[in-house]
Amino acid sequence: MHPPPDAPPLFLLCTASDEMASHASLMLYSAWNAVNRPVEMHIYAQGDHGFGMTPFGLPADTWIERFVDWLKGMHMI
Repeated sequence: MHPPPDAPPLFLLCTASDEMASHASLMLYSAWNAVNRPVEMHIYAQGDHGFGMTPFGLPADTWIERFVDWLKGMHMI
């Protein structure tokens, strides 16, 4: 993957147990970082694919708060 120099900021999150998503997320993170584009990634230890749809009492349940924090830090909201 070769993102353009003007690629938009990227926020990534996944769980370590979701092997497909975690591998793809790492590749995207590396690609954005290689062209010095804003990128943030969170990998939660527990949670299945689609973890953000329903709370499970896990740290990953707070992903939306991390996303809002990132949006604020990027001055998008």
